[in-house]
Amino acid sequence: MFELSVACKYLIPRWRQLSVSIISLVSTLVIALVVWLIVVFFSVKDGLENNWVEKIVALTAPVRVTPTENYYRSYYYLIDSISSSSDYTPKSIGEKLSALNSDPYDAENDEELPTLWPEADRNEHGELKDIAKDVVKAASAISGLKDLKISDYETTVANLKLRLLRNHNGQGNPSQQFLEHAAYIGSFDEEIPAMAKALYPITSADFNNLLQMQTVSEDNLKEDSPSAINYPDRAHLQDRLKAFFSGIDITTLLLPSQGWRIPYPLLPKNVPFQCCALFKDEHLTRILLPENVSDLANLVQNYQGGKIVGTLAEVTFHDDHLVLKKEGEMAQSFSPATPLTLLGASPLSSSLIESSLSEMSRLGNLHFEIEGLIQRVPFKGEIALGNLEIGTAKIRETHTPVPFAHKAFNGTGIDMPKNSYLGDPILLPRNFKESGALIGDQGYLSYYSPTPSTVQEQRIPVYVAGFYDPGIMSIGGKYILANKELTALIRASYNQDDALIGNGINIRFANLNEVPRVKSELQAALDQMGISSYWHVETYREYEFTKDLIQQLHSEKNLFSLISLIIIVVACSNIISMLIILVNDKKLEIGILRSMGATSGSIAAIFGLCGMVMGTLGSAIGIIAAILTLHNINQLVGFISRVQGYDLFNPVFYGNTLPGELSIEALTFVMLTTACISLLAGIVPAVKASLLRPSSILRSE
Repeated sequence: MFELSVACKYLIPRWRQLSVSIISLVSTLVIALVVWLIVVFFSVKDGLENNWVEKIVALTAPVRVTPTENYYRSYYYLIDSISSSSDYTPKSIGEKLSALNSDPYDAENDEELPTLWPEADRNEHGELKDIAKDVVKAASAISGLKDLKISDYETTVANLKLRLLRNHNGQGNPSQQFLEHAAYIGSFDEEIPAMAKALYPITSADFNNLLQMQTVSEDNLKEDSPSAINYPDRAHLQDRLKAFFSGIDITTLLLPSQGWRIPYPLLPKNVPFQCCALFKDEHLTRILLPENVSDLANLVQNYQGGKIVGTLAEVTFHDDHLVLKKEGEMAQSFSPATPLTLLGASPLSSSLIESSLSEMSRLGNLHFEIEGLIQRVPFKGEIALGNLEIGTAKIRETHTPVPFAHKAFNGTGIDMPKNSYLGDPILLPRNFKESGALIGDQGYLSYYSPTPSTVQEQRIPVYVAGFYDPGIMSIGGKYILANKELTALIRASYNQDDALIGNGINIRFANLNEVPRVKSELQAALDQMGISSYWHVETYREYEFTKDLIQQLHSEKNLFSLISLIIIVVACSNIISMLIILVNDKKLEIGILRSMGATSGSIAAIFGLCGMVMGTLGSAIGIIAAILTLHNINQLVGFISRVQGYDLFNPVFYGNTLPGELSIEALTFVMLTTACISLLAGIVPAVKASLLRPSSILRSE
């Protein structure tokens, strides 16, 4: 404690040792700057890497077991093709896991085994080894795994064709476009918590498109390029909308950008409003009522010098007429038939009048109770939907199915909609959303299925139930998620051992640090069971489509760690020069301390601790600055992006927001490295101070 107190005393700035104080301050600030940069950089990088790995694991699994070529040549797999109880069809791993009998062959009813048929792999009791169920048993026996989940998966290929209908709300001529894409189709597991983080929230445009698609019939859905848009009859439309609104509450409605013709009964009576009155040849043609009075000046300016002239005025509404008063003129009465347009962007609070579902004949006839503000004056009432659009909506917590994917209320994953008249639900990667697709868009998945005489194209109606972020996985842009039944149906039309498709067992658990242990123990268990030749065990670091990415991330991390270490060494080297100057400045005190009995070790410790205190203080300042920066990282990135005119970080690779969580690994690395290097930087001055002779020092002074 004595050495530490003296070291802290020496580091307190004083006018008598100005040069030493300035150098120590600069050295501390340089260390703080370096620590700030390293902690921020590594925290963001680790956060991004964790997000990327999390998305990879969400689409795959931490550990995956896939069948080898020996599996597809085994008696266990081939026996289904000649067994009547298996419909003479090879079974997928999922079907093998659910089968009651591992050996479906019946010698009395099925054909005789071919001469070159592979020998059955049997256990000590003479029973055929159920090598698929044995994998599940071996994985289940691994201890210490939290949230262990074992399930089969299937991947196949198909061609997706989406029909994009826009402006099909009866307010104009609808447009029709098509989006076609060859893609991988993967089976979707709803209970993956990480998948909920990758799911994009539903937007206003998605809600409106999904609502409009309730009015489109699926009759011509499978046509290549249907020229017409068919609509359901009134009864079917009402049934669809009742099902749609059974699980959704519309909370706000949006006004059209060009304004909304507001019904007069909504407006409070005998309350004056500031407006822009439009006249053509002294005849009142329309009244523009802005939401905010501050918008009036620009509004009037837009109608100057033309055939239609805008004038500032005050309008008051009565039961059977309206009164318009222009500045400096007498008030005039007009018919309430004069069009009144409300201008503004604020959404209207709304709730559906459910009785209108049984009375409507088209979507625009739905009625809502609304509330809003016009020039700070509240208004409310009942309106028809017309050309208004959904602003926001919420899912009712009644477990009523809704036609889009959303985060499960219990927080364990995603709730996928069930099959409906819209087709089978699918989740599309982000690039489809960027190409203009919306939730609710319908289309079909096409694939080819062999028949006794030819190969025929098959089409399955599907619709977009949501979008997800695949991260930077190489096949993420063409990886579509669908229900297991749909994936299995398509995959059954291909050879089960086709290289383009996949089948296997996913082993999921919470802690990714357990991955090496799980692989090692599972491989050992399969070896002990004698079935390791049928299976290939690999981790998410070894998948063909992720291996290069994971290795590159690991290499970059090692490289940046080395560079950071060099930067810290350079930053802490200033401590050496500062302490040498300090030793020369404190020679007299060193001589006095030595004459009073201080040992060489104590003198060395004082100056060694000076370096360590400076490093620790610089680290503390840098860490505090890093925490503040990480807390506001997205605001900082947004500011820099606005200054330079384009995104600082491409959302395709880095997402819409950067992670702002402090990396404990980076924090530990910086603190230990800075403290150790600062201590080492103080060794040379400390040794020099300890070698000074008190008699020589006092004699020279």
